[in-house]
Amino acid sequence: MSESQSQSQWERAGGEAAVKAVLDRFYEGVLGEPQLAGFFENVAVDDIKPHLAEVLEVVLGGPGARTDIDLAGYLTEAHSGLGVSESDYALTGQVLMDTLEEFDVPADIQETIAGALATVQPFVVAA
Repeated sequence: MSESQSQSQWERAGGEAAVKAVLDRFYEGVLGEPQLAGFFENVAVDDIKPHLAEVLEVVLGGPGARTDIDLAGYLTEAHSGLGVSESDYALTGQVLMDTLEEFDVPADIQETIAGALATVQPFVVAA
């Protein structure tokens, strides 16, 4: 088995340091989008980053990934009352995917994240 086959996607993506860099750039992109910036007017983005990093660690199989996390409940609670529309969600997802591309994240890892975005959309978008 090659090294890339034995490493988790989290490790292949560069682990914690790489995810931190991606999230820093991602939130710059989100805050630069007038449609999305309003969601963060009264929020310290640096307080949110560890939560998204934790979700990505679960999705990508990081070594410290929680196995007891209920992503549906976690994401529903975090986004409750925000009024996130399908358009807001799609734009946020596009910013994330563009950021992954900018950082040359391998295609299979991008596909995993895109799949996760599709799966969790109902727990983020306002009903």
